[in-house]
Amino acid sequence: MFVRCHAYILPSEAYGGLEAQVLEQLRVGDRDQLRHLLSDFDLRVELLSGEWRVLMTELEDFYQVVDLSRRVARMVVGPSELAAFVEGLREPSRQARWRPISFGLAELTEVLPAGTDLAAVVIIEESDDWLWQEPVSELVALRPEIFGLLESHLLAQLRSGDMSGMARLADDHAEGSVEFSREQWSMLLQHSSERVPELMEIYQRRLAAPSDYTHIREALSLVADPRFQPSLDAWLRVHANSAQYGLYFRDATVERREIEGSGLFDMQAPPASSTDVQPAEGSEILPVDEPG
Repeated sequence: MFVRCHAYILPSEAYGGLEAQVLEQLRVGDRDQLRHLLSDFDLRVELLSGEWRVLMTELEDFYQVVDLSRRVARMVVGPSELAAFVEGLREPSRQARWRPISFGLAELTEVLPAGTDLAAVVIIEESDDWLWQEPVSELVALRPEIFGLLESHLLAQLRSGDMSGMARLADDHAEGSVEFSREQWSMLLQHSSERVPELMEIYQRRLAAPSDYTHIREALSLVADPRFQPSLDAWLRVHANSAQYGLYFRDATVERREIEGSGLFDMQAPPASSTDVQPAEGSEILPVDEPG
């Protein structure tokens, strides 16, 4: 249930002295041991949840160890492979396709030298510290070009039952989201069941393609009563027409059941009360005046 990866960039001379240890730890070592080997190298780039997935999927000829059940996602590009790796990153059609999700990928492409063997790249998964955050219920909006890039990865998370990982993957690349308190989520389900029952099946599916967006947006407008759902009402009025979005419906109760009893957070903690429209990292969203 990890989210992001870090790409460490090592001078080729330094990598040569560490290569045997790095490859050994990559296969069988834990994350802390591998990070310790790389701790002296400050040049690193963070890759968001979708970035490392598309990178490793499309540039699969380089040495990788990916095991989602063990929360492992690792890749090594040695100095002799660097030129081919950079060429793959800079391939024009690939760059155009990746542009909607390229934050760390763009930085990684920029800092790596082309046509040389002067560096190596070691990519490892982040720690699980983010799991300490209590889950929330959300409607997450993904632009259609981003949904197309990430759909297979979102579905893989859904099939595996890793709802926390799926939520973070969607949130990392969302244009925006609407967050619901526990009471508001319960009210949304109640009103949907009473007024637009077809929405219930969509909530249970979790993921809705851009082709279904118009129908879902119209259905949501029937349950977005500003007295109970001010943020949903505001998002529908101000932002919903900006694109033909793919949608992810995140149900915090499902994630709480995943980790109940794990000690990651206090199950008796009072519910969060925030209902603001939340911008995703790397995106912008205009402030919305809530109804008085």
